[in-house]
Amino acid sequence: MTAAVGLAAALVLPATADEPPVSRLRLSAGHDTFLQTYYLATDDTTETITEFNLAADYEARSRRQNKHQWHWRTELVAGSQLRRELFDVGYRWQPATGKPRVRTDLSWAGRQYRADSDYGLNSDTREIRGDLYLYPWYGRRAGLDLRLRARRLDHSRPSVLEQDYREVGAAAFLNSRGTASGIWRCGLRATQRAYPDSAAIDRETFAVEGDLDRSLGLGDLWLYHRSERRLIADENARPSAWLHWDEARLAVPAGGGHVIANLNSEVWRYDRETTVWFDAWRTDLELGYRWGDLLRSQQQVSLTGQRLAAGASPEAYTQAGLRGSIEAYHHALSGILSLEVGRRWYRNGADDSGDPTGAFDLGGLALAYSDFTYLEIWIMATWTLNDRWSLDLTASYQPERHTEPDDNTVLGFSSLRLAWRP
Repeated sequence: MTAAVGLAAALVLPATADEPPVSRLRLSAGHDTFLQTYYLATDDTTETITEFNLAADYEARSRRQNKHQWHWRTELVAGSQLRRELFDVGYRWQPATGKPRVRTDLSWAGRQYRADSDYGLNSDTREIRGDLYLYPWYGRRAGLDLRLRARRLDHSRPSVLEQDYREVGAAAFLNSRGTASGIWRCGLRATQRAYPDSAAIDRETFAVEGDLDRSLGLGDLWLYHRSERRLIADENARPSAWLHWDEARLAVPAGGGHVIANLNSEVWRYDRETTVWFDAWRTDLELGYRWGDLLRSQQQVSLTGQRLAAGASPEAYTQAGLRGSIEAYHHALSGILSLEVGRRWYRNGADDSGDPTGAFDLGGLALAYSDFTYLEIWIMATWTLNDRWSLDLTASYQPERHTEPDDNTVLGFSSLRLAWRP
């Protein structure tokens, strides 16, 4: 994460006339822990995966003022559970006008599990990604953006849950150049994905999407919409469907801070409903207040809500919570701490005594979900010890306390890494 932040900062900071090519090397040693507890059969089950690893991350890029720009990143990780490799290269042609004309990115990622690995799904993988962006036309108010993409994922031991696939896609967008109406983007996408070992679930997707970022008299507004048609090769294996995705974010100045409102909506409509694939509408809402200094520290308190309407499915629920977060950006210590506590109620859940109030029949197997109280804690922090050394921490803890004790679960993750930069 630190390397990614550093790369992002390098891309947005202004360039000087005599700026040299930039290269960075980061060496780190770390320890990762994954924790999961749940009830299985007649016993409480706890699974823990721990891993010690050494990582080297090297990145370099050309001068930003060059017409022909390039970047390169290599990451190698050797761990007690698995090994990972990442190679990423890119090129960008940007003439003296300052407008990009061509951009291309190519990456390769590999993952190899050790023979005695504790991971349950331990198939080695190789993934190749390629993207080509063309900008053939710029007008006074908008420009044309054409995109081609290709993906390939291979597993050494494919399974039902880990499928090889091949994917190609194309897209065309109109992007605004910044006007009084704000920054906007709209376009079309088409993608084809093939599964060599499961041709029945091969699919084609066609989508229209767009977004708008605008400053209003009331505050700042961002809107996004995507409608996607997903066509499956064999309707008996999985029905075709429509997906509609919407997001809206509003920030209104008030009392030295901002009142914020975020709304997400995800709607699935299948051509033919089954016990596994069914129509659903999930909505997320956040209402809160954010205050503080953007460059030093910010605090936020929010009320959250979530609802899943899913017909006769027992997965339908309503959820409400309270979230608080702190973001700090200082020379020595920077990071984010977020905590949320709340409650989820299933329409077909269990009452306070633990007795199911409803169930769903799946081929003779009755399924029921019990209500629960949840806690979610997220921490991402970097402690800069000096110019060369830093300590990075990423952690999460998510317990669920159900009205039916057998349904109680805990998910946890922690990563502590000591990094050195020459």
